[in-house]
Amino acid sequence: MVIRRISFIEAGSPGLHIFSKFPIPRLGAVLLSTILREKGYEVKAFIEDIAELDWSFIESSDVVCISTITSTAIKAYAMGKRFKALGMPVIMGGAHPTFMPDESLEYADFVIRGEGEHSLVELLEHLERGIPALRLIKGLSYSDRDGINVHNPSREFIEDLDILPEPDFSLVHNWTQSNTYPVSTSRGCPFACTFCSVIGMFGRNFCFKSVETTLNELKYVASASKATKFIVDDNFTANKKGLRKS
Repeated sequence: MVIRRISFIEAGSPGLHIFSKFPIPRLGAVLLSTILREKGYEVKAFIEDIAELDWSFIESSDVVCISTITSTAIKAYAMGKRFKALGMPVIMGGAHPTFMPDESLEYADFVIRGEGEHSLVELLEHLERGIPALRLIKGLSYSDRDGINVHNPSREFIEDLDILPEPDFSLVHNWTQSNTYPVSTSRGCPFACTFCSVIGMFGRNFCFKSVETTLNELKYVASASKATKFIVDDNFTANKKGLRKS
């Protein structure tokens, strides 16, 4: 399979919610788009809460990746069903598919659970060249030839966040300087609140970017956008020592 064009979609919310007036994109789709652009793919990210989707671009893509949380799953599933009917490979990720992979596989060919930076790259390599084998891709769920869902072992959490590139918001369809700019300096949380999904997504092993990387990113963000900056960390103050230095 030849893969040149990839579309990322962050499904929109079906109704009003706390961020409706100030839509904030989740960083996953933008960060993964940036990583794949650096791998040589033509990539666009579509944030449905920010702008209408460009269906002509999406439906001319070789692969569609859909990110969803529970509140947007109904719309995400409808999209997955539409693209699968067109014969397009559909990959789903995000919080909801991570916890509900069997359900998500009814509307997608593959589900990436948890962090997707390494698993997605390996999956695309498999689709293009057949290696690595699907069973060797950690964090991946899929249906085998007999229609039985397979859930590979989970992937180890990324401990060095400095290896990740700065998300490139120029890849977001119809992104403007007025959009609220999300910034992430850490992942995970050292606590284990029973009501929270963070542990399942990013682990209890709290990881954070170095002070130097954080400051460089904040300087870049300040120069790139005059809009409101929103720290999206799950627990921004957990690393008190690093916070003071920053």
